[in-house]
Order: sequence, then C-alpha cells, then structure tokens
Amino acid sequence: MKTLPLFFNLNNKTVLIIGGGDIAHRKALLMAKAEARLVVIAKHFDDEFLNFLQSNHHQAHQKSFEPTDLNEHKPALVIGATDDHETNLSIHHAAKAHGVPVNIVDTPDLCDYIFPAIVDRSPIMIGVSSNGKAPVLARLIRAKIESSLPSRLGELAHKAGEFRQTVKNTLPTLTERRYFWESIFNRALKDEKIDSLSDELNQFKNTNNRSGEVYIVGAGAGDPDLLTFKALRLMQQADIVLYDALVSNEILELCRRDSQKIFVGKKRKDHAKTQDEINQLLVEYAKKGHRVLRLKGGDPFVFGRGGEEMLACQAANIPYQIVSGITAALAAGSYAGIPLTHRGVATSVRFLTGCYQTNEAFDGLKSAYQTDETLVFYMGLHALNKIVDSLIGSGLPSDLPIAIISNASLPTQQVLTGTLTDIVDKKDKSGISAPAIIIVGRVVDLYQPQ
Repeated sequence: MKTLPLFFNLNNKTVLIIGGGDIAHRKALLMAKAEARLVVIAKHFDDEFLNFLQSNHHQAHQKSFEPTDLNEHKPALVIGATDDHETNLSIHHAAKAHGVPVNIVDTPDLCDYIFPAIVDRSPIMIGVSSNGKAPVLARLIRAKIESSLPSRLGELAHKAGEFRQTVKNTLPTLTERRYFWESIFNRALKDEKIDSLSDELNQFKNTNNRSGEVYIVGAGAGDPDLLTFKALRLMQQADIVLYDALVSNEILELCRRDSQKIFVGKKRKDHAKTQDEINQLLVEYAKKGHRVLRLKGGDPFVFGRGGEEMLACQAANIPYQIVSGITAALAAGSYAGIPLTHRGVATSVRFLTGCYQTNEAFDGLKSAYQTDETLVFYMGLHALNKIVDSLIGSGLPSDLPIAIISNASLPTQQVLTGTLTDIVDKKDKSGISAPAIIIVGRVVDLYQPQ
C-alpha cells in the first residue's frame, strides 16, 4: 500500500486552487460538493468557471500565484492546476513550507494526496485509486462498481443513520445489531426495496432466536480467484473462522477483518486440533450465537472431512451451510493443462487417497483398473513408492504416465512427470514437496510444459 485511503472532512474549510481552466474547474466542482470554501487564483479564468465561482459565493482572484497567498488564506488543502511547470513547482514548495497537503494535477511526484475515481451514493462513498499509475483503469473500475450498486443505497444509508439509536435500544447485543443490519443491507445490495425499518426491526426481533450457524466452506486449491461468490459472502460475515493449513494467506485476508481466526490445520503427523476438537469448537461457538466459518482447502466433501463436521452440527441441532470449493484434483489438472477426461483417452476418473483413517499405507485399488480411466491420488506423496508398487502389482503397465502437481493453482506450482517405473526416483531427485496431487493415466501424455 503506497498511499492510505482516507476521507477528508472539508465542510467549511478553505481549499486554495491555482488555475482558471477546465481542470481547475473540475476540481472546484468536486471540492464544492464536499462543501469546502473555495479560493481560486489564476491570471485568466474560463467564463463558465468564473460564473460558477461568483454565483456560489466563492472567491476568485485574477492574479499570479505568490507564496504569500498561503499566509493570507490559510487553506486546508492546495491544488495546483496550471500548465506552467515553474508555477506548479512554486505552489508545491510554498505548500510544503506551510505544512499544507498539496496536489499538483497529473504530477504524482508533487502530490501529497491523490484524487480517486469516486462512486457517490452519499453518504456511501467509494474511492478507487491507482496511485497515479493508471487513472483510466481506476475510472473503468469505478464504472464497474457504479453499475453494480443500486441507486437507492444512499437513501437507505441516511435512514439507517437516523434509525441506529432505535436499533441499539431494541437489540441489546452488538452481535444482534450487526446481524440485523447485515440482513437489511444484503437485501438492499440485491436491489430489494426496504419499505420500513421499523417493520423490519419488529420482524427481526420476533423471529431471531439468537442461535448461531456453521458455514462449512471450500476455499478451493489456493488461488483466490477460484473462490465462489457464496464462499466469499459467507467469509465476509462470519464471526469466527476455523481455517486449515492449506488455506493461503491471500484467501484468509478476504475474511471479515475483525473476525476471530483460529488455526486448526492438520498436516501429516502434526495436528493443531484433532477432528473431534474441531467439531466441538464448531458446536460450542455456534451455541453461543456466533456465525462460525469452517474454511477448508479444496472441497469439504472430497477428502476434506466436511461430512464429519456436518454430522456434528446435525447431532447438536446447529444450522449449517455447505459451500463447495474447487477440489485440488480439478485445479491441478486444469492449471497443469492435464485434462482428467479426454475423448479417446479417458472416459472416467477415480479419486483416491494415500492416507487412511488408521494411517496405513495405500493398499490397492479395491477394483480393477480400466485402461480408459484416470486415477487421482490425494495426500499420497509420502507414500508414492507404495502407491506405485501397488499399482504395478495390480497389473497397471510400468510405462503408464504419471504426474505430480505440487501447490496446484499457486504461483509456486510445480509439475513433475514420468512413468510408474521412474517417478519415484525423479521425485526424490527433484525435491518436490506437499501439498501435491498425483495423476495417473494416459491423459498425462497431453501435458505440455509452459
């Protein structure tokens, strides 16, 4: 973060603008909307700009800028909007000498602050900045946000501000109040009309049993772009987050900033919490009225033990939601360019694990291997030699292609290919590490290193 986004209260404060052309006019209009007092200095004014200043009782001084102007007008902000570089430098030096924040338009090196592209749903304000690097991109992002926000949002925000004390008097806890407002604003963001906040509050009070809820959410293979919209929405509203070792920092940062985050990751032979302890935490926090997010790498129902957590919620009569994530096998195949099915090569896929409940090693396919299927192993890197021996012992050809994909979907992704004959030796020499997905089958021949 090169600049810190702040919202400056300019109500009845003086802003000094130097320049009388179109750019200075646009900045003046923006400052006037923030209810600032404008003092504008320029040797020449556009007629429309001068008329705006005079008709709105702002000051216009037709003269050259002098550093002593800051002593006279004592501005809170200074804006330099001239086309003369020496004048702009003089404005910058004078403002710095007086300790006043200054912006020299289109000259980032001479700016203490930056004007963002603004989405105005007053009192809701959104600013988008590229730190002066790509202002056109910032404006395009602004337009995208603008088109997604209902026009009535500002009106509802005004009403909410007037109604806050009533809500506070009616709902005794901060958690209840937050749940109420989230229910209102989530609907408003879907452009649902909210007719009466009083009616909404009464309904909420009568139906709210203050019970918590559990969200069992798949975070995908690691790339934040693979999150579903629903996953992101629940991540933003959870009070407590129990997260795995496979959840990246980039994804964890997308959770609500003030939520309590608890690491419950399980790595091979290193469990921060047992599964029974995790189940107990989910139930305990939910019974206290919290919304509890169980954030899991991949998909909760594909070797993620999400089913056990679901059953724990059912046994305790805790409401829960399950949100699928893109499981590691799908992400690994797509990011590596290895299709798990391919016409004429593979017509089925089998997901297997190299790690069982009793921690014994992989002990076979359980059913016959079909030559047109793809095998995908989760958590099997530590037992690769046993998996390979078992597959060859089950009759799979020793020249069958195999790929190991480490850190699938992340910038650190690695792909190692070979055959059942040589993959163990290649793996030992490469130093490739977990987490990794193992893909076995003729589809691996389609892999092309990037």
